[in-house]
This record gives sequence, structure tokens and C-alpha cells, in this order.
Amino acid sequence: MIQKKEKKIPVKGASEKIVKETICSSCKRKRPYSNKTKKLCITCVKKVLDEKAKERRAVKREKKRLSISQLTKKLDTVFSLFIRLENADKNGMVNCFTCGNTHHYKSIHNGHFQSRRFMSTRFDPINCAPQCYACNVGMSGMQYEFGRRLDFLYGEGIADLTVQKSKIVQKFTTEDMIEMIEFYTKKVEDLKKEKDIVI
Repeated sequence: MIQKKEKKIPVKGASEKIVKETICSSCKRKRPYSNKTKKLCITCVKKVLDEKAKERRAVKREKKRLSISQLTKKLDTVFSLFIRLENADKNGMVNCFTCGNTHHYKSIHNGHFQSRRFMSTRFDPINCAPQCYACNVGMSGMQYEFGRRLDFLYGEGIADLTVQKSKIVQKFTTEDMIEMIEFYTKKVEDLKKEKDIVI
């Protein structure tokens, strides 16, 4: 004779888990929490994760879309601002590196000792200094005076070392450029706060 298996009736106790239904902070439905810290149900947690994944993909697409020439232009702008602000006083006034005349940081240039065509020194703070329009454009950068002042400021021979460095072939990747843009953007923000420059 075959005996029928008796159905076991669960007894409430320590071994039984009682799932509490709680209200999700996002959708306001009565569901168990999947994320107790943010009080979110599993559906809302999935939505949040999907949105974050979309944002990451959008950032990746944006990075791929920008060409090296576009990034170079963007980096030139933020790096130039950094050089001028670093040398500015609290009123935003800057002395020209080669002639000493004072100008507002918005109306002075970021001058280069070695030409901007040399990528290895293009974004080197030692190779760059604020220059007025007359020195940077009218006098083609006043390279001899620029070099003399570099040696005086940083030590004898630094101008020669900068010339040698400029001859090294340097190619930046998209990631390198983006990293430098982010770095100098942060530096500019910090300088504005530090010097309390609002204009």
C-alpha cells in the first residue's frame, strides 16, 4: 500500500522569513526594498542602474566624437586661462612677462617661448607666460628676452633645456587631452576661488 506524503504546514518561527512590504521612495508602491539605504524597490533600482549605464554610454560617445584638433583647441583655451590667472593678482591684473606692462587677465595673451607648433612644450607651464599683444604678436614673442627671463626665474640653462624638449616628438591621445582639460579646468576653478576673482 502506497502512503501519501503529508503536506507540511509552515510554522511561524525563527526559520521563517517574513517579508515586510514597504513603500518605495521612488514609485510610491507597496513593495519590499531592494535598496534599503535609498528605500527603493527592485524595479526602481533597475531603472536607476539603466539610467547610469545610458549616461556612461553617452559620455563614451561624446569622447569618441571629439577630434584631436577640437580637443587641442579646447585645451588651448583652458590652459591659456590657467597661465594668465596663475600670474594674476586679486584684481585680475597681470604683468607682461617680457615688457612688464600691466593688463587685465582677459586682455593679455598666453605667450610661448617655444612655438605652439611643438606639442611637447605647448602645454608646459615653464614654456608659457602671460604676454601683452605688442610683445606676443607685434614683436613675435620676444624670444630672446623670454629666454633670458626664464633663466633668471627658473635657473641658468632652463631656456636651453626647453629648446631641447621642444624638439621631442609628442603625440597626445584623446584620453590624454581629455585628462588635461579636466585637470586645468579644476586648476582654473581653484585659482578663481583662491584669488576671489569673479570676473
